[in-house]
Amino acid sequence: MMMRIFNIGSSRQTQQSGSSTQSAHEVLSAAQMQASGPFQRQVRLVSAQTLQSMDLAAQTQQQVRAHLGHGGNQWLPLVADKGESAMRGIMASRASERFGNEVRERFAQSFPQSASGLDGAYATGHTALRVQGGHCQEFSDLAYTLLAAKGVNKPVVNALYDNDHVLVLLGDKRQEDPVLLDAWQHLPIVTTLNNSKLDPGRLSVIQERNDARPDPHAQWALRHVRTMSQNEIEHILTTTTYPPVGKKFVKHMVERQRGQEPGRYDVRSLAKDPSTHYTDDSALTGRAFDTMSASSLSSARRTIEKYERAATADPDGYGKAKRI
Repeated sequence: MMMRIFNIGSSRQTQQSGSSTQSAHEVLSAAQMQASGPFQRQVRLVSAQTLQSMDLAAQTQQQVRAHLGHGGNQWLPLVADKGESAMRGIMASRASERFGNEVRERFAQSFPQSASGLDGAYATGHTALRVQGGHCQEFSDLAYTLLAAKGVNKPVVNALYDNDHVLVLLGDKRQEDPVLLDAWQHLPIVTTLNNSKLDPGRLSVIQERNDARPDPHAQWALRHVRTMSQNEIEHILTTTTYPPVGKKFVKHMVERQRGQEPGRYDVRSLAKDPSTHYTDDSALTGRAFDTMSASSLSSARRTIEKYERAATADPDGYGKAKRI
């Protein structure tokens, strides 16, 4: 099936448009959100440019999540969907080898004058859409591709953190507090770099774009996607190593992690304090950027509680977790 997502609103967003929303810090505890300490509910004064970046990051994160779901190498999705996200993440790791030549050939037919070929981030974003999942690289590259396709009049940076995690940064640090765009974190919370758990000194630039003009190559990558069904992905992977999605798959993945250090990821939010409110007017209380639909928050709380029970009961299996 061919999918076109460019300039099309998120189907999940549309479905949730009439749903009630809440801030995650009003439903979940600081410990459940992995905050650095108790919620302070502080108000931070930021520039208008930073607020614009935060709005753009929130919109893009929702769009990425609508198409990729949850991070395939995280514990919480494994518990929540019995392995579908994990299986799609495994498929994403193999997608470049399996589909790379086909994608490059189709791109060359559409852009015969392009000497450089399809940008690597666009190609990864394209294949992530094809398998509808991935790990942090796929989530970041799809976000980068979406922004390039739109055109953004400020720096958009695909960044590597501590040689371990990939995410997007929005904004010129000389004019604003850069904003983290990371749909891979389990709770899709937007935060500025100053209110994040990240050490700026451990960030390195993979690539950067600062151009308000839409990139037609990025648009192509989003418009010409042959999506794979879960049945098709399962058929490929279950012929070798993996059982079908379900309890047996979860057990298989837990046993693969047993005794390993540090195990799968458990990254819920990169914000030090998700309850922080942001405003560009000192006379206003501002708003938090951890708002989610009530149904999504209820589901997240159940998943967190289920995972933490499993980690307590089996610390050598579920309890082996890595954070950023």
